[in-house]
Formats: sequence, structure tokens, C-alpha cells
Amino acid sequence: MRILHYINSLKAGNLLSDYILQLTSEQKEYAEVKTLTSTDDFQKVAEKENPDIIHIHACWDYLAAKRAQWAVKKGYAVVLSTHWGLNEPIRSNEQRIRKFIKQMMYQQKTVHQVDAMLVTNEKERQMALTLGWQKRIDVIPNSLLNSSISASEMAEQTILYYNKVLDTRYQVAMSSMENDAVYSLLHVGLARETTHNLLPSDQLLNLRSLNPAQWRRILLYSDDENIREIIDDAISRLQLNAPNIETSTIQRFALVLPKERNPLNQKKIVGTKPLTRQRLNDNINSDETIVRTIAIMLANAHQLDRKQILSMRHLADLYTMIKYNDYDEDRLAEVLRHMRIYRFSRRIIQLLVDKLHLEEGFRPFSPLADNGLKAIMKRNFKHRY
Repeated sequence: MRILHYINSLKAGNLLSDYILQLTSEQKEYAEVKTLTSTDDFQKVAEKENPDIIHIHACWDYLAAKRAQWAVKKGYAVVLSTHWGLNEPIRSNEQRIRKFIKQMMYQQKTVHQVDAMLVTNEKERQMALTLGWQKRIDVIPNSLLNSSISASEMAEQTILYYNKVLDTRYQVAMSSMENDAVYSLLHVGLARETTHNLLPSDQLLNLRSLNPAQWRRILLYSDDENIREIIDDAISRLQLNAPNIETSTIQRFALVLPKERNPLNQKKIVGTKPLTRQRLNDNINSDETIVRTIAIMLANAHQLDRKQILSMRHLADLYTMIKYNDYDEDRLAEVLRHMRIYRFSRRIIQLLVDKLHLEEGFRPFSPLADNGLKAIMKRNFKHRY
């Protein structure tokens, strides 16, 4: 692990400086550690070192805030310690209007944008939570002020905290190779055919070359997208040498917007869409059971998309229903047009092609790759942490 600490200045005898010096000295037992101050070229060093974690120690400091915001924008994992800077006495120690301007210009935004905060006791945590700017706040005591923890224990706990941050934002580290592996595994796990020749040789080689860190990210993603049992089944069918990782034991912060874990309702259109329900009922025959089921599932997927909680599991359920049932494809398209979700449904078919390798002979109508598809991807399948 590579760690980059930032503090405005280091001064002998200063409590914050002594804390930083002690922390970084002990952290060197576990990681590569550098400390920068306001006189250093922060951006140049960050780009050269490519740290796993940037830890900012500052509050009400414009330069520190700008550097934190730059690091967030560049995709670094950024942790903030305000060292009591957000408690009421410090927030009130200058003219109210002056502090309010600083808050609106940079401080509130900085606290909100960082991956998480680290404070030194529960009282400081509660004060920070009260503001509502950041929910991910953990406590590790300062060994200089708390005799219950040694410097080495403080450093070790901080490293574990950094890992918690990194495991929460694991999707940022996922490579295209790992994403492709997920799609290949889904294709195999959902297949009702024999395993033989389900995947091209290059995709099999990709799966067999994954290292433990890559499998860790794939399995975390599988849990978050509610497809773990499908992935596990594919691993078993392909006899892959994947590590047995119990992801539930991995410490992570709660996702900002977790996916809907309930399956797509196949019986009724849920939510407040009476016109969509009416259009379906007006244009479907009683014997068109599969067409009705697929139309209902797509309508419910449309609502989940708008809420930004459509998951890979929902796509998998649609894939299975569409691929492994007999129905009139022209009638399905006609019904979806009447329901006014035909273009959305074409985009979903494109996702099934891209993500689950839905073959041409099983596509009920032509897929649609347009800006609307990009919007679905952005709402539901881009980095979520």
C-alpha cells in the first residue's frame, strides 16, 4: 500500500505535527508512506507516486480543500481528518458570516466528496455526523492522547481502516478484464446447455489467469449485484481455481445507493404507473402468458432504472425468461409499443447482448445502442460506492 499524507505544515512540539510524525513512522511497517506540506508540489508528487490512499489532515484551509477536491476528481481514494475542526467552538471562533462563506465555498463540499473521514474519538464523530455532510466516519484514538492504544496499534488500525475504504470503492480498481470475467461467468452460470464450448478459448484463458485480488473484487461485485450464486455455479461448472472468499466478513462502508435485492415482479407492475398497467391489460390476450410476464418484468425494470437500483440480477432474470421460453416475438414488440416502453426494452436487449452474451437467435427485436443506453449504464452500472 502507498499512502500520501497532507498537512499544512509540520512544527516541532505541535500536537497535530507530533501525531502525524508518530502515525507515519509506525505506518512504514506496513506501507510506503510520504508526507507533504503546503510547500510541496502536491499534484506532481501524487501523479508520480500514484498512492492508494491520500489522507488530508486539515479543516477550514482553502489550499488543503482544493488539493482534496483535485484528488477526488482524479479518482484517488481520499480520507479526511479535520482534527476537531468541525466541532462547534472552532466553527464559531470567527465571524459567523466569514465561516459561512468558507463553508459554502469549500469546506462542506470537501467533507461531502471525500471517501470517508477518520476522527480520534466518539464525541468528535458525533459532532461531525450532526452536520450531515458525511456519513462514513470511523474512530481510531490518538495514541498521544489516549493511553489505551499504542502507536503501533494506532497505525495498524489505520491501515485496516484504509483497506475498508479501498474495499468499499473496489469497483474503481476493477479492470476491463475483470468486468469481462463477470459477464463470461454470468453467461455460463445461466446456461441450461452443457458447459462444453459455452465460452471461446480467449474468455476461458482470461478466467483461468485471474489472481486472488481480482477474484476478490469480482466476488464483492457479485454480492453487490446479487448474482453470487450464479457466479459460484459458473466457477464450479468451469472447474476454475478461484479462492474461497467469504465476502461478508470483509469490512466495508455501506453503499450510498445499494441495489434492489428483490427479483423483478413477474405478476404485476409495481409502483405508481396506472397507465402502463392499463395499456398492458388493453393489449394482451389471456393466453399470452409469457408475453405478459416479459412485458411486466420490463416495465418493472424500467421503474428500477429510474430509481438507479437496477441490478445485474435483474438483467439475469430477464435473460433467462427471454432466452428459455417460447413466445411470439412480434406480439411482444407490439405490446411493449402500446405500453410505451419499447425503446427502453430495446436498450435492455442491448445490455443482455453486451453483458450476458445473448445470442442473435434469441433476441426478440433489434437491440438499441444510443445515448439512452449510456444513461441507463450511468444510472445503474457505473462506479457505486
